[in-house]
Amino acid sequence: MQNSGFSRPTLPQLIDTIRGDLLTRFNEDSVLRRLDAEVYARVQAAAIHTLYGYIDYLARNILPDLADENWLTRHGNIKRCPRKGATKASGFVRWEGVQNAISLPADTEIHRDDGQIYTTTVPTTSAQGVLRVPVVAKSSSQAGNCEDGIALRLATPISGLSSTGYADSIRTGTDIEDLDSWRQRIMARWYDTPQGGADSDYVRWAKEVLGISRAWTHRHKNGIGTVGVMVASDDVDHPAPTQEILTKVREHILPLAPVAGSGLTVFAVTEKSVPLSLALSTDTSEIRAAVIGEIKAFLQREGEPGSKLFLSRLTEAISLAAGEVAHRLIAPTGDIELAQTEVPVLGEVTWAKYKE
Repeated sequence: MQNSGFSRPTLPQLIDTIRGDLLTRFNEDSVLRRLDAEVYARVQAAAIHTLYGYIDYLARNILPDLADENWLTRHGNIKRCPRKGATKASGFVRWEGVQNAISLPADTEIHRDDGQIYTTTVPTTSAQGVLRVPVVAKSSSQAGNCEDGIALRLATPISGLSSTGYADSIRTGTDIEDLDSWRQRIMARWYDTPQGGADSDYVRWAKEVLGISRAWTHRHKNGIGTVGVMVASDDVDHPAPTQEILTKVREHILPLAPVAGSGLTVFAVTEKSVPLSLALSTDTSEIRAAVIGEIKAFLQREGEPGSKLFLSRLTEAISLAAGEVAHRLIAPTGDIELAQTEVPVLGEVTWAKYKE
């Protein structure tokens, strides 16, 4: 059974054990196919084997580290650590060079080429040649996030306005919390007992807010007795949360923080761009995409504020990319230092020609 040191008997072992016990009690020394002891042994062994299976199932789920999803929900509810749901991406769609006084009503649908749908939230009128309309994604998921400059098209034509606008800061969309991340938050409640304002309390409170996956406490941020909470999302390209999310984090923490605290500051991490110059021996678009994915995962995994990103570790991450055979990392040329408020994000990647 799970981590208990107990070895669960197999069904044949149970049959042999029960059969032996019965034959001993009946003073029998021969095993016949239709002997009553043989029948009893098989029936009882099957029942006991089922019970062992259920006990094994309970042993796996009784603690959150190995629990199934349904049991993890129970553990989370007991520890007041519910799973964070998906959120909708929001931002703006922008038109430039348009006539003034062109209006776009609320609830207007705007489509992305891959089928993602956005809806305008308030009526907006163009001014000074610009129409910048607030929108929200129709579905809740990270897929609603959109890079700036991506073309978005009106579902219904508007007189005097081009059907194509462009994404402007459409972010904040998140998927339902990953099962392992949720499991780690629940386990943190076991390890870090609430202490009425310890560093770990502020980290836990901040991570309870939708859109926040990482947090750090800065003691005496604005003087003795004040607390600074630095937060980041799990977006590898834009880990710094919006002001709206920062406000939600502060409003969530304030009722939980000690009354004696003289000040609480919630602020976003500073994004440190890390540009790369790289040459691949086998250079295809698929391998490039795999390399970029591994680099981003490395930066998010090891880019703790105040830490150092070792060049050897970055090279190792590139080598993990599917299809990569050999490469030369031209830049950066040394380890990357991160300040106490910085997390790394991948900057511009320049692809060079590989030379032996």
